[in-house]
Amino acid sequence: MRAVPRLLAAGVVLVVGGVLAGCTGDPAPLPSRTGAVVIAVDVPFASLNAGTARGRAPGSVLVRSLVQDGFVSLDEAGRAVPDEAFGTVEKVADDPLTVRYTIAPTASWSDGVPVTAADLLLEWAARSGSLDDVVPELGEDGEVVNRDALDAGVAFAATSRALVHAQATPTVDDEGRVTVVYAEPVADWQLALDVNLPAHALARSALGVEDDAAAAAAVVAAVGAPADHRDDLVALSRAWRTAFDDDALAAGVADAVTTGPYALARVLPDERVELVRNEHYAGSRPARFDSLVVRSDLHPLDQVTALRDGEVDAVAPVATADVQEALAESGAQVVTGGDAVWQLVARAAAGGVLAAAGDEPSEQDLARAVDVRRALWGSVPRAQVVDEVVAPLWPQASVEEAVLATVGVGAGGAADTAQADVPGARALLEGAQVGTPVTVRLLANTVDPLRAQVVDLVTTHAREAGFEVVAATSDPATGLWSDPAGWDVALVPAVQDELPVASLVDRWGTDGATNVTAWSDAATDEALAALAAQVDPAALAEAEGVLATRLVEAGALTSLVRAPALTATRAEPLAGRPQLDAVPLLRLSRADLTDWWAWASEQPGR
Repeated sequence: MRAVPRLLAAGVVLVVGGVLAGCTGDPAPLPSRTGAVVIAVDVPFASLNAGTARGRAPGSVLVRSLVQDGFVSLDEAGRAVPDEAFGTVEKVADDPLTVRYTIAPTASWSDGVPVTAADLLLEWAARSGSLDDVVPELGEDGEVVNRDALDAGVAFAATSRALVHAQATPTVDDEGRVTVVYAEPVADWQLALDVNLPAHALARSALGVEDDAAAAAAVVAAVGAPADHRDDLVALSRAWRTAFDDDALAAGVADAVTTGPYALARVLPDERVELVRNEHYAGSRPARFDSLVVRSDLHPLDQVTALRDGEVDAVAPVATADVQEALAESGAQVVTGGDAVWQLVARAAAGGVLAAAGDEPSEQDLARAVDVRRALWGSVPRAQVVDEVVAPLWPQASVEEAVLATVGVGAGGAADTAQADVPGARALLEGAQVGTPVTVRLLANTVDPLRAQVVDLVTTHAREAGFEVVAATSDPATGLWSDPAGWDVALVPAVQDELPVASLVDRWGTDGATNVTAWSDAATDEALAALAAQVDPAALAEAEGVLATRLVEAGALTSLVRAPALTATRAEPLAGRPQLDAVPLLRLSRADLTDWWAWASEQPGR
């Protein structure tokens, strides 16, 4: 796994845990430690563009959450948190769903250029898909095979699952407010559109328009009359896809202006990102430090050494016994906790041992499949997984009841309360009248020693219930998609998504775009339809609970425990180095880490 460095603000270094083969020296010297904070992570920064897969990778989310502000952020429970210092998002009509954006007069880019409607129109053009005339084509290996066609056409190639329902070009009133109209209800409307890339900087590099106002106007003109400005849209879409990736930024960061408390100063791919105070920032979380470095080039144990020696100010290495022992010996102040929920999910495609038989199964066949799945889950020693695998690293760990992808404790539709019951599991199998042992192929990342322990425990106890669990060899990261017929159960983390409701529809809906388990259930689809149409944020939790309950009842999955995580700082001040306030646990499975960075912002009275 690659590691990427990053710079925090005045005088602190944090290292976030990675599993690297070894320690890599820096080809370029680090900035002066005077007034600079350094953090290190094992996840590389890849892009500033939040609309691309590279920009949604954990290392990119970490950096972008510090350098970008917006109308809303996403908390650990998956709820929208407004930032009225940047502007407001308000629902002005339900039928059709109509949303209005008002940009605060103080919102600006780090080059001093005001944030305007042009920036929102650019993001709508990129994420709605309504202007694209070429779409990516994937080969068998999942790689794009028509890059030349994409470069020659209008291809932002980043259609949002929410903005795809807003095909009409947004309107801009005399006050600069932007109004978006949706063709159908969208539960994620608060999060669907936000400022991302700077229209003026993109047009400057893509179209050669030097004047900031004229460059922004060129974007507005192209979006408003696409047929008359196709060549401009071709250039804009090509630059939008790649001009803010790490390799492009390494060549120069002049156009990488941002809206948050810190601005990008330098990118060294796979090594570090250096940030400085944004002098034009007038938002709700001003920078506490002069500069900040985020590193990702250190082995976990080297992170501990760097923390001890004052090369870094905080670390969040992978949670392993040797790392924890080294931190204890160094006298560090350690915070432990849980990150993404580990779940076992069943593949429900026809022909699988956990699916109903036949293309058109009877009610009896469907009920039998439910019993087989629930029998398997009933054999899982969830409490033992907690006690033997995770608790040694995180003593407060407990059996997880959350069902839906969530990071926040208490969120995610808590409904999975089953306890291990091997005799009961055996009885369910007998009642289902299936031959035993039932051979189940378990897909899991057994390179991870913790997940390997989980697989061993699951295998042993499933055998007692009448299942023969065989560990598959593929990594779930690729095997879920590349070999759908090669597994029956997968051990996977449930990570947060930037569009929480849309991700659930795609994950669990019949024919959903990311439905890797081929789950298809009428009651689930009904619960998803109700959730997707819910435009009242206050009612989402109840609708999510209905969905979670149905998934558990039908035996779609079982949750085990949250993956252990840790973050550490020095317990005692070091001469010449700042002493940080408590740095909270870094959970890299979150879709937004804006609030995690509170410690790098000025707080009243500090």
